[in-house]
Formats: sequence, C-alpha cells, structure tokens
Amino acid sequence: MTEPAGRPVRGVDAVRHARHLRLEEIGEEGQARLSTSSVAVIGAGGLGCPVLLYLAAAGVGRLTIVDDDVVDLSNLQRQVIYRTSDVGRAKAEVSRERVLELDPGLHVEAHTQRLTPQNALALLEGHDLIIDGTDLIPARYLIDDACAILGLPWIHASVHRFEGRIALFEPKQGASYRDLHPEPPPPGSVQACNEVGVLGAVPGVLGTMQAALAVEVLLGRGEAAKGRLTMVDVQGLETRHLRFERLEHRTSPTDLADAQRLWEADPACHLGRHLEETDAAVGGQMFHQISSPEFLQRRSSGWSPFVLDVRSSEEHAQMAAHSCGLTVPHPQVLDVLSDLPDHGDILIHCKSGMRSMMAAMMLMEAGVDGSRLYNLQDGILGWYANAPEDIRVG
Repeated sequence: MTEPAGRPVRGVDAVRHARHLRLEEIGEEGQARLSTSSVAVIGAGGLGCPVLLYLAAAGVGRLTIVDDDVVDLSNLQRQVIYRTSDVGRAKAEVSRERVLELDPGLHVEAHTQRLTPQNALALLEGHDLIIDGTDLIPARYLIDDACAILGLPWIHASVHRFEGRIALFEPKQGASYRDLHPEPPPPGSVQACNEVGVLGAVPGVLGTMQAALAVEVLLGRGEAAKGRLTMVDVQGLETRHLRFERLEHRTSPTDLADAQRLWEADPACHLGRHLEETDAAVGGQMFHQISSPEFLQRRSSGWSPFVLDVRSSEEHAQMAAHSCGLTVPHPQVLDVLSDLPDHGDILIHCKSGMRSMMAAMMLMEAGVDGSRLYNLQDGILGWYANAPEDIRVG
C-alpha cells in the first residue's frame, strides 16, 4: 500500500486498515463495504467482548450493543473489554466507550436493556447482521424469529467449560436455529456457566470466530458456514462439524407470539438482569463420538449401553439392531426424554451418524449429561458391516 499516512482510500483510513487493504479478498472495495455495514451484538459478555473489539478493529461502521447487565468482578476472568474500575457500571455503556477508544470514527449505540419480545423488532431492524452472545435459551428462539421476520442473518455461539459451538443461521430463506433445535429444553434444566465453570479463553476463541465469520458474511461470503454447526474443543484442539437442513414442513414466523410464550415460560427471563453472559451449559461434557468397531470391541468387554435409534419407523423396520431400546425420529427425541434411562450410557445411531449427532445435541440442550451420550459415527450401516449378526432385517 503506497498511500501516504492518514490519506483516505475511498473513504477508508489507509493506515488503520492497511492489513485489510493488502488482502485480495478484502481490498479497498471490501473495506469500504465494511465501513457502511451495521451489526447488532446481543450481549456484551464473554462472547460479545471479542466480537465488539474485532468488529470495531475491522472497521464495521455501525455497531449496536444490547445488554442490561452491569460489570461484576467475576466477569473479568473472560470479559476482556472491562477493567476492575468498571465494576458496577453498565456493560453496554462501558463497551461503547472502549470501542470508540479503539476507533472514534465508528457509530456505536448502547442500549442498557434486555432484548425482549416487546423490543426485539425495533432494536434489530435496520442492521445487516445480528450476533448472539446471550445466555438465555428463549432469547435464541426470539432472535431466530425476529431475524426471520426482518429477513436478517444471525451468528450464534455458546460455550461450556472447555468447549464451544458456532453457527450461521438464515431463518428467512435458509436453515434456522429452530431447524437445529425444534423444541427448547424444559425451563430450569440447563446449568449456567457460573455453576460449572468456563475456561476464560474459550469465549474469546468463539467470539473471535463469530467476528471473523461476521466479516465474511458482511462481504457477501460465508457460504461454507451455512447449515453447519461447528463444535470446538479448546482443551483438545479439536473441531467437529454437524450439517443440518431446513426442516421440510417448517414455515417462517410472521410474529413473535411463539417466542413470547417461550419467554413467559422461563423464569430466568424475568430476572432483573442476565445470570451469566457466556452460555447456559449443556449437560456435562460434550458427547462422545464412537465408531462401530470401537463400540463392538467395548461391548465384547461387557459395555452395555442403552441403544436409541433416531431414524424413521420405516427405516427401523427395514434394518434394526436386536439390542435397540427405543426408536424415535430425531426431531422428536425430546418427546421421549422421560423414557430414557436416568443413569448409564446411551448409544445413539441413525443411518450414517448425522441425525444421531443432532439428537445428541438436542438431548444435551435438554440437560442430559453429555458424558453419557455416544454418537455412532458410521451409523447402522457401519454396525451392520462390522457385526451383521447383531442386525435384524424386517
């Protein structure tokens, strides 16, 4: 970049954004596009802090911060935008100050209120992208429905202990949060991170990933992230991906009535402020992945998990395991929650491992300890290939 220091390039500060301008994938045109983009960040906690810092540093021209909480001393372990002197101050206002210290040329709005069914449409309208950093499960359905009505994409992330997950949703025309989680877990069944703990760097990793994905989306890219849930294990430096699609019979909402019902049914939504920002933890640890050879070897040594088949009844009739304990299509897996054993391991399988992975995520959202859940990676096909005597054919 040969521009003199401080000279604008198509309205962009050439020095501040020099590293972006050198990227062929961004360049002057992309940076100018970021400068005219607008993003609403819901929650200025462990996820929202890195999101706000990196989007501001990236030159996103308009940022809206929505958070009704105040800074607590326990937040400083992971909410890197705050300082000890900020304890007791409104997070939205402090984070706005820090963003403007980073780039005074940005337009930043701070709303010291919680996103609710009553204000969601007004607060989110007029933005190009919504980023979720909330802790309330009903808030995710609220964001999903509001974005469907407004025709906006949104990026979800959540963290738990040493792990996190991230996904891009397009509820108007593509896959939505409701396609990944058709039904919410029962109110009060999910632990908050102040109960189970979280490594401080984990929300930093996931929030930074949200910011990076946001830049891609704002530049008209991000195709690879559509319809894909990415799970990140920071402790083991591993990532896994789950593909999901728009449910065949799902229709886009025209109002927030259903989100309102979910909101009213959850007592946590009516507390004075957020319990914790990073996430509601799902179950215990992340569920296990296991191959058919490994499963069969462990079973030969005495392991006897409860077997849950999440295929359709028609598929089950054609090929099923003799040891199957319960069959239910994966979108309805929460309907049989009371029929699952309270203790012991559960092996979940479908045809090839994808629907069973989704079912495992739904069960974790409903409060089942992930350490009890085993997803059969290669499905009934792998089981049949390795031990056909275990399979009956209808």
